[in-house]
Amino acid sequence: MDSNTARTFPQLLDHLVEQSLLRDVSPEAAQSARAATERGLRLPSGPLSAAGTRRAEAYFTAVLRRQAVRRGQPARGAARFVVAAVVEDLRASGRDGKAIWDQLNRGWSDSVPQDVLEEYRLRLCG
Repeated sequence: MDSNTARTFPQLLDHLVEQSLLRDVSPEAAQSARAATERGLRLPSGPLSAAGTRRAEAYFTAVLRRQAVRRGQPARGAARFVVAAVVEDLRASGRDGKAIWDQLNRGWSDSVPQDVLEEYRLRLCG
């Protein structure tokens, strides 16, 4: 599908599930997040607007993060979603890649698998 083509809600959910599986999220967790997003959001059946897409993506990701935190999973998939949320929040506050990495390294090095931290170090610091 062309990235400029608006997706329908079911198409977007299919895409979000696929992306989650690539990030080591279990199929059960991804499908659970999909079902919760379908129940929690009432979006039109036609192509989604940019705002509708952002809303659905944010909701889906929040469900996955909530699942990871509630289950206390130290798994890489759960850690990636938690770290992604932290990175997003720090970027929104105006911090640059180096400052974000410093914060991650200080605050999360004992609770996030080292390979996940290394992945984000490379993304943030090059």
